[in-house]
Amino acid sequence: MEKIIELESLMSQLEHEGNYFLDFVNLQHLQVGILRLQPREEDIQEPHPFDEIYFVIRGDGHILINNKKYNIKPHSFIYVPANTEHRFFGNTEEILVAYFFGN
Repeated sequence: MEKIIELESLMSQLEHEGNYFLDFVNLQHLQVGILRLQPREEDIQEPHPFDEIYFVIRGDGHILINNKKYNIKPHSFIYVPANTEHRFFGNTEEILVAYFFGN
């Protein structure tokens, strides 16, 4: 695994694969990735069995966590407990977030 990973490289890989998320670190106890949503694109993720931290790189909108709406903005951290329903929505521009969870 690379020791330094550039965001531009990840964005190219994400574009090439055609998904809205990309796992780029998948270790025994740590998973890291990026998630990108365009306006009106649906976030279809399911709850994860591990606690999760998001870091908003760019974009605006909202995240729904257990049916409670929170505003998001760049450079914010978001904590989502394990097995919790959550999804991003309502963005007027592209949302780009990094996510981190322990395995």
